[in-house]
Amino acid sequence: MTAVASIPSFYYRPSGQPAGEVFEQWRDLMGPMYEIGPAAPSVRLPSGSTVAYQVGDLIAHRTLFTTQRIRRDRRRTEAGPDHFLIQLWRSGRFTGSIAGQPLTMTTGGVAILDRRNLVDGMLDRTDTLGVVVPRDRLHVPTVEAHGLRLDAARNRLLGARLTSFHRQLPAASRDDIPALAGELIAFLHRLLDRSRAGDALEGRELDGGLLALAKSVVRTYLTRPDLSPDFVAGQMGVSRATLYRLFEREDGVMRFVQGERLHAVRNALADPLETRSLARLAEVFALTSPSQLSRGFRNRYGVSPRAWRTERRAALAGGHESRQLWTWLRETR
Repeated sequence: MTAVASIPSFYYRPSGQPAGEVFEQWRDLMGPMYEIGPAAPSVRLPSGSTVAYQVGDLIAHRTLFTTQRIRRDRRRTEAGPDHFLIQLWRSGRFTGSIAGQPLTMTTGGVAILDRRNLVDGMLDRTDTLGVVVPRDRLHVPTVEAHGLRLDAARNRLLGARLTSFHRQLPAASRDDIPALAGELIAFLHRLLDRSRAGDALEGRELDGGLLALAKSVVRTYLTRPDLSPDFVAGQMGVSRATLYRLFEREDGVMRFVQGERLHAVRNALADPLETRSLARLAEVFALTSPSQLSRGFRNRYGVSPRAWRTERRAALAGGHESRQLWTWLRETR
């Protein structure tokens, strides 16, 4: 398999050090953004893991926090770059205040955070996906009109798009960067512009047509064992005959589903924070067995899933010093 030039990335995960050393590393890593501390004097010292990707002038990251307290004071807000953080809570909980407003975030919630906001709160075993967007890439009054939280419909759409965006990054190449960044920014403009709410929240305008909508439904429900033409057609509100017509050039609905499942596994195996076994990934993505996964993966990508995982992890491990991430953030204007 021909090697591709990966998206610039950064990865940190503690391994084997004493708790005090891990805490010091984590506090130093997060220091430009937050003051990190234990949740209480008697509890375990906090730590975390993070992987980040430089997607043009965007920074996408997945960060896992143990239970810990985070604060951002005025000194940090004034020193940091001028941008928004759009963040999805995949699991866990945040309780505290942001910009002086009480806020609780739980699984599935999305917040739009101005990096000039003061923060003081508790994170409880949290897994987050985030995208840092320079302020000048968004229409600021439109963004600020929504406040910290989005309404339920926008929250659902944005959470799904952030998840899809992040799934593509571990296996993406530098050539993919302009399209990845451009599509996400265009989506944000459509979603956050209240004057276009009718079209945006309908979904079809956002997804660019029936075929794109059908593909979006498939990708949203990849983990369902009962994902079928009837299910997809029902979610779209179209007949099964219409759905079959849409997928004629894709060699059929279920062939597309199978390909998307293998693609999702490929991206998961390239993610350094993904620790699930091949057997577990086969189960999660509704593939019949690990052997079916391995055969399909090799036929599609020309390499075994284990070899792919090893190759991508090695490429990421050979990456950057921890300070590189914060260099990117400071350069994000």
